Amino acid sequence: MRLALSRASIDWRSPLLPGVIIAGLGAALGLALGAAWLLGIEAPLRYDTVPRIEGSVPAEAIGHPEQVALFGLDSPVAPPPQVSGESTDAAAPPLDADTALIDWQDGMPLPRIADDGREARRVYARSLPATVADRALIGIVVVDLGLDAERLEQSVMLPGVIGLAHTPYAAHLAGWQRHARFHGHEVLLELPLEAADHPSSAFGPWALRPGAAAELQVGLLERVLGRSEAYFGLVSASEAFSAVPEDFAPIAAAIAGRGLGFVELGDDRLAEVAAAAGLAYASASGPLDRVPEAGAIDAALGQLEGTALRDGLAVGFVQSYPLTFDRLWHWSRGLDSKGISLVPVSHLLTVH
Repeated sequence: MRLALSRASIDWRSPLLPGVIIAGLGAALGLALGAAWLLGIEAPLRYDTVPRIEGSVPAEAIGHPEQVALFGLDSPVAPPPQVSGESTDAAAPPLDADTALIDWQDGMPLPRIADDGREARRVYARSLPATVADRALIGIVVVDLGLDAERLEQSVMLPGVIGLAHTPYAAHLAGWQRHARFHGHEVLLELPLEAADHPSSAFGPWALRPGAAAELQVGLLERVLGRSEAYFGLVSASEAFSAVPEDFAPIAAAIAGRGLGFVELGDDRLAEVAAAAGLAYASASGPLDRVPEAGAIDAALGQLEGTALRDGLAVGFVQSYPLTFDRLWHWSRGLDSKGISLVPVSHLLTVH
């Protein structure tokens, strides 16, 4: 039986049809994204492949900080605040890696404890300011650096005592970390651990998983460690390991065995495992910019001050938002008058 098409029917032979279909699909996608934005829906973070950084590292670890203006600064040419009693040149960590602290394996420069006992967590640390006696101490780490060149450049404008933690998935990572050290910052690597809500969220192909064989965990750890040089330690939230911290034991032992430190973000679930492994450890509260508003960030920094004044020291971490950089820059200028010293996080690690 042959059916006749009315003139109102679609002419499937029309050369305009593909364009109409594409335009319709584009409009539908735009409406969906707009609705998601209006409703505040955020897609989970997923690294199905290794992300790439936007931009490239400077040819040399030299720069002109006055050319980088942070969000909201009084002046785009204002230099970063200098900690009282500290010489910038003397305080900066070594610019290049010490060959005695490198264990080359399959072309990867893994950290090692030198034959004379020197460890990366001390060698690559920034010097402690001279005027810290009888003062409350605060350490700050900026995390999530490495996938945005502009934020990488902005981060080095912060006071040098603030530590910078970079994702191992960044391209040109060793160069960017060298650039940060040139500007006086001690650097860390982020250690991807399986997300607590996996598989809804994922942290890339190098994420370490609880329950996996120790050999697999250490192998992934070494893949991360080989991404850069001259960093003093690792940072990570406990994520899926928070439910089974004992599964972190072989990882903690491997990190300690390479002379590195470890900063746990947002909790202390891994503290006992770290202590048992002899791993130099600190717990950092935060993110202090969980609510990305100036007033909320200032309030969180004020709470960190209170903790430091009460306990003698405090460690916090923030994300790599331009607004956060601005609030940190201004906040750091007033600490000296409050009897508080901003110090490198490497000096607040404890070893049991």
